[in-house]
Amino acid sequence: MLLLEGGNDILRNLDPEQAQANLAAGWIDKSPALRLLPEPKRRIRWLTREEAQRLINECPEHLADMVRFSLATGLREANVTGLRWDQVDLERRVAWIHDDEAKARRGIGVPLNRDAVLVLRRWQGRHSTRVFCYPLKRKGVSVWTPIEKAGAAWKKALKRAGIENFRWHDLRHTWASWHVQSGTPLHVLQELGGWQSVEMVRRYAHLAPEHLSEHASRIEMPFRTFFGTPEKEKAASGG
Repeated sequence: MLLLEGGNDILRNLDPEQAQANLAAGWIDKSPALRLLPEPKRRIRWLTREEAQRLINECPEHLADMVRFSLATGLREANVTGLRWDQVDLERRVAWIHDDEAKARRGIGVPLNRDAVLVLRRWQGRHSTRVFCYPLKRKGVSVWTPIEKAGAAWKKALKRAGIENFRWHDLRHTWASWHVQSGTPLHVLQELGGWQSVEMVRRYAHLAPEHLSEHASRIEMPFRTFFGTPEKEKAASGG
C-alpha cells in the first residue's frame, strides 16, 4: 500500500453520518472503524523573529506583506493569495475563510491582530476584488494583478536571506511556534488555526516546556547535598 501524504486527513474527514445512513439502509452490516495510517515524524521548520525580518527585507513589497500577513494569521498560502475584500471586516478586525476554501472543509474565523490590520490597510484601493496583487506592466502601463502563487520571487528572497529548507507552509509552522512560545494554550491555538484535532497542535507543545518547570523542581536536591561541603557550596554560588 502506498502511504500518501495527507491520507490521514482524508480518513479524519470521512463523514460518520454517511456511514450511519449506509448502516440504516442495510448496505453494510456495521459501521466500519477506521484506523489512521502511521505518520512519519517530521521536524517542524520555523523561523526566529530575526530570520523572519531578514526574509521580509529581501522580498518585494507584495511578497513582504504576504509574509507579514501569514505570520500574523497563520493562514495557508492559498487562503492568503486568494483573499478577497468581501472576506474582510476591518472595523471588527476579522476575516473569514469559507468552507469550500478551508483545507478541512470547515469555515474559519480569523481574528486580525494589529500587524494583520496594518498590512490590509496598505492594500486598500489597489484592486477591487482581491487583497494581494502586484503591478504588471501591460503596454507600458502598470496594472494591479491578483497574485496566484509566491513563485520565483519567493525562492530568490529565501536565497538572498540565507534561509534554507524552508517552504511557504513553514510560515504557518512559524506562526504556531511563536504562539506556543508566547504562552497561547494549545486548545486556543487549535481554534485559531482551524485544526480539527488537538493531535495536530501537540507537535508544537515541546517548544514551550515552561509550564513543566514547577514539576521538574520537585525532585531538586538540597543545595548543600548536591555540592557536598560548605566550601564547595560557597564556591559554586560565587561567594
